[in-house]
Amino acid sequence: MSDILEKITIQTTKDVVQRRSLKSIQDLREMPLYSRKTLSLHESIKKGSGIIAEHKRQSPSKGSFNCSASLEEVVLGYEEAGASAISCLTDTPFFGGSLQDLEQARKLINIPILRKDFIVDMYQIHEAKAFGADAILLIAACLSNEQLTTLANEALNLELEILFEVHNLTELENIKKVTENLDPEKFIIGVNNRDLKRFKTDVQNSIDLLPHFPENVIAISESGISNPATVKKLQSIGFKGFLIGENFMKTDQPGISCSTFIKEITV
Repeated sequence: MSDILEKITIQTTKDVVQRRSLKSIQDLREMPLYSRKTLSLHESIKKGSGIIAEHKRQSPSKGSFNCSASLEEVVLGYEEAGASAISCLTDTPFFGGSLQDLEQARKLINIPILRKDFIVDMYQIHEAKAFGADAILLIAACLSNEQLTTLANEALNLELEILFEVHNLTELENIKKVTENLDPEKFIIGVNNRDLKRFKTDVQNSIDLLPHFPENVIAISESGISNPATVKKLQSIGFKGFLIGENFMKTDQPGISCSTFIKEITV
């Protein structure tokens, strides 16, 4: 595990303990959004543009993106642009997001929302359900196979879909073991093109790992995607989805940036 990922995971674990002391899982179950019928991330990617547009205020490596648009303007703009789904950062210390961002986004849009966070505890899955997520992120780099299996099963029990994130072949092989008995329509696998040690991005990582993907599983590419030509190249070899945040959020009008991008990849 990279130093930054380990630092984030340790802080996340502490934050979960604090939040659990203030609101129990039973409290979460009683929240209005907990009982809503979730939307399928898998289906939305398969049938739509494939773009998972991210609301992201800052990153550990680049600091604040200084985007002047409100969350409402961003997520409504993404939906209008034709994004298949929204990725909503809910980590506060490192990415400036919150569960309130997720809750607000859910009330504004009618497409699936991925809770983008560092899930290390079952409590966070119930939070995701209670605050309006349709899917969660499970990062292979910071979870054991046993943890991945336990968390995945809990998510599926709550009718949440899963984005399993990998960075290398070892992690992908682990995810293949974890998912071999899961319904392939309830999860997707994403390749993060960011090197967690150097925080550099290279889409070649996606290209190299795709041949090792399990059959019948939607593959998405994450990070470092800023050029529609890159998306077209990745589409041509089999990628169905693309998680893009920084490229849109570094502009003053992320929704318009997303719309222009989607139009270029659908020409």
